[in-house]
Amino acid sequence: MTDTPVLATKNLKKYFDESKSLSDWVFRRDPEPVQAVDDVTVELQSNKSIGIIGESGCGKSTLLKTLMGLHDPSGGDVLYKGKRMANFDKSDWRAYRRNVQIIFQDPFNSINPKKTVRESLIEPLDVHNVPEKGQKVRDVLHQVELGPPERYLNRRPNQLSGGELQRVAIARALILEPDVLLADEPVSMLDVSTQASILKLLSNLITDLDISMLYISHDLSTVSYVCDQINVMYLGRVVEKGPTTMVTQDPQHPYSQALINAIPIPDPHHEREIKPMDGSPQDPIGLGPGCRFRDRCPDRMDICDVTPESITMNHNETQIDREVACHLHYEHDEITRGDA
Repeated sequence: MTDTPVLATKNLKKYFDESKSLSDWVFRRDPEPVQAVDDVTVELQSNKSIGIIGESGCGKSTLLKTLMGLHDPSGGDVLYKGKRMANFDKSDWRAYRRNVQIIFQDPFNSINPKKTVRESLIEPLDVHNVPEKGQKVRDVLHQVELGPPERYLNRRPNQLSGGELQRVAIARALILEPDVLLADEPVSMLDVSTQASILKLLSNLITDLDISMLYISHDLSTVSYVCDQINVMYLGRVVEKGPTTMVTQDPQHPYSQALINAIPIPDPHHEREIKPMDGSPQDPIGLGPGCRFRDRCPDRMDICDVTPESITMNHNETQIDREVACHLHYEHDEITRGDA
């Protein structure tokens, strides 16, 4: 697409400094930083949804917090409608806070237990001096299918079910009519039937309200339901990205394949090849060059000690591209160890 993305990252990095250990003090050395997000490029177009998936510790939540401005990037850029976050002034930040809203994972802790639904929804309107508060509160409750509004306005969180409370959290994110929703595993705390209804609601909102969404989860099945594109992260890097159906039906990176194979199929007679993936991700400290999945990859080669390039794989039948960072998918004239 040639349109400017509504929200994007360009080679984004977020490193955290580690505290010095006794040996660091003795040998007068600086500890290696935690490479939570490393060289991540994502483009979220208007009225589209992108999923970021991966195991715990892959950098998903750090990416989201950096997009919210809660962490300062260690390198690269965050851009909102083409403008660098690093160049934001006070008015830019105020507009960004209004137009980019977050839905947290745990509605039981993200909603103030002492406030009624009405008070929780009016609070962001007060902060941004939005008029006609009462009507906006009723309208947004209808949008998240909590009706009639009068039934919920004076309730407190302990009087709501988990699904109802998450709908209130979604309503709070929507009430300022944002351009972008950042969804941080918004259904992981809910039972399966409630998950389905919330996912359907989010999918409808993207279409009906012309809103964009960045959806973060470890559960590929939920991401597949609401996202147009998937970005697979491992130890801070995106290893594969592409249209959702393409990545889920024909994953190219060994890590993506392992995630797909982990999804249960409700058919006892279904047979499929499962490649083993032992162990768990290492700590993202002092990772150095090379493919970060190499220690767990069943297809490891000598070249995997060199950082793989992210290449574009074009499918002529569909004219749709995907990107994969894996040595299996391009030729190597010469094996050279070192940085890439």
